Amino acid sequence: MSSRSSPEPARTTSTGSGAQADTTRHDEEEEAEVEFLHTPSPSILCPVCQDVCREPVITNGCNHSYCASCIYHSIEIEPFCPLCRSRIKIEDLHPNLALGGLISELLVYCSNKKYGCPQIVRQDALHGHVLYCSYAPSICPNKALGCPYKGTMRDSKEHLQNCVYERFKGYIDSTNRRFEKLESLVADQSREIEKLQRIIRSGKGVLERATSEQSVASLAGSVAGDGSANGESSSSGGTKRTTVVSTFPHDEITCHRTIASHPCGVTSVALNQDRVFAGAHDGSTKVFDINTGELLKDLKGHTMSVWGLAVMPSGDRYFSAGSDGTIKVWDWRNESDAACMVKSIPDHNAKVYGLVVDQGRLYSASSDKTVKVWDTETLECLATFQGHTGGVNCLAALTEASAHQLVTGSSDKTIKLWDVTTGTCLKTVRRGTSEVLDVAVGDGMLFGSTYDAVIHVYDINETRELGTLSGHNWEVWQLEYGQGHLFSASFDHTIKRWDPRRFQCDLTLKGHKSFVHGMALDENYLVTGCADRTIKVPRLN
Repeated sequence: MSSRSSPEPARTTSTGSGAQADTTRHDEEEEAEVEFLHTPSPSILCPVCQDVCREPVITNGCNHSYCASCIYHSIEIEPFCPLCRSRIKIEDLHPNLALGGLISELLVYCSNKKYGCPQIVRQDALHGHVLYCSYAPSICPNKALGCPYKGTMRDSKEHLQNCVYERFKGYIDSTNRRFEKLESLVADQSREIEKLQRIIRSGKGVLERATSEQSVASLAGSVAGDGSANGESSSSGGTKRTTVVSTFPHDEITCHRTIASHPCGVTSVALNQDRVFAGAHDGSTKVFDINTGELLKDLKGHTMSVWGLAVMPSGDRYFSAGSDGTIKVWDWRNESDAACMVKSIPDHNAKVYGLVVDQGRLYSASSDKTVKVWDTETLECLATFQGHTGGVNCLAALTEASAHQLVTGSSDKTIKLWDVTTGTCLKTVRRGTSEVLDVAVGDGMLFGSTYDAVIHVYDINETRELGTLSGHNWEVWQLEYGQGHLFSASFDHTIKRWDPRRFQCDLTLKGHKSFVHGMALDENYLVTGCADRTIKVPRLN
């Protein structure tokens, strides 16, 4: 923004004044610049952003005016008036209609002045004028075909009559349709090949089991001939053989339901019994019935993206956290939405990326390089784990060990194993040159995904690397382990299922159309949340 004391016309940035969903407008024009005819008076400037107040509000006690977004964000950080330091609450703020009216009457130039528009209008009429301004910047409708033209709306019709690409558009469109058909055919053939490969692998398993059962039957007959009781085991060997059968099917996983109730990208999900919990870029958290897809609750409290969700075992209380650095506590079954938020905890100094509930404790991981431990009932902070030198991106509870432990992954390229009773770091695994994005544990194994799209597998006791899982094209942000299989979700739009003992991917799910930000797993369902604004619920068995 230019200097307020300059004799030149004052400028300020306005998001949305004159922006419209027109594919012929320049992409860079999404944020239009407002240029005032006269320099605005300092009395109408927001003390926080030093710009002309937007949606001005006034405080009850000290009568200071601010932009609504500026003062709301300021109060969330500290509950004081930025000018006089008086204590204020959100309830103390009210719209300043008088100031808003004065600002709306200010004269401004058309946002397309630099393209030749001479109009001067009131600020509250600017959007309507720009919407139909003939000087608005324009690109050729054939830009996707390669036309480089840039001009104004008033000149675009003349250009279109002489555009070379317009003459070949029909041919190019028909060629593109042929390519799309070929790509669809290739995708169908690829799916058919994958299906045949699964049948072959399944057939091998059946053959191996049949051979094993035949051998056992022969051995049982031999033992029975030697006089062993029941034919179950040899008195000399004393060894029992157990066949382990995975409860996950090895054929296609079917999508049970797709939920498309978000107006923006879904950033996190959690699963509890028959309820799906989801956070989004708009700061909201929603609760759905997994069987019907019905929206049960839509709660708003965060001012930015929600990256972490954790649900109490009872399913009545859940926790959310995100880019605004706060943890929100929700008792979502309350009838009134206003009564659902139990508390907002601002103790972290930066974004909170991960939450885990385990044995009456809530663990939160933050880019402020710390992990905090909370009592889920009193909401008191019990401890702070420090040791990472970069932001903590993820965490997972390890309940298999005799001493309860926690695993964390960080941008400092390490994975740490913590004793949650003492808060001490037991082991550190260093991951070379790539940041650790997510971790998972199970069956004596530790999994860590890194920014280079590789998943590393370790022995949890010795922290010795057993191998790697490769197959994703972009970074892997979500890992979940259950009943002998690892699931991974990636920015390459896919979810993969891995057999970690064979270091092989045995299934790839390709239903999403953008970055997969969230994933949750139980014995029946896999739930995924995506930037394509959908939640998918594949049924596992």
